[in-house]
Amino acid sequence: QVTSRKYPRLKEVDDVLGGAAAWENVDSTAEPCPKCEHPRAYFMQIQTRSADEPMTTFYKCCNAQCGHRWRD
Repeated sequence: QVTSRKYPRLKEVDDVLGGAAAWENVDSTAEPCPKCEHPRAYFMQIQTRSADEPMTTFYKCCNAQCGHRWRD
């Protein structure tokens, strides 16, 4: 019979994309937001796989109220 359980603490994980500071100096493009249909979005490209694979493009809606993030 189990009388008590002790769960180990999970390690904190750093944001691999740089967190909120990563979006400070990025450009915007004419990419519509799939959530709010705003016509522009910020974007950045990061090499997430091996060098022979294309870069992954991450988008963030330019609408301050939406802020939806997605990738291509």
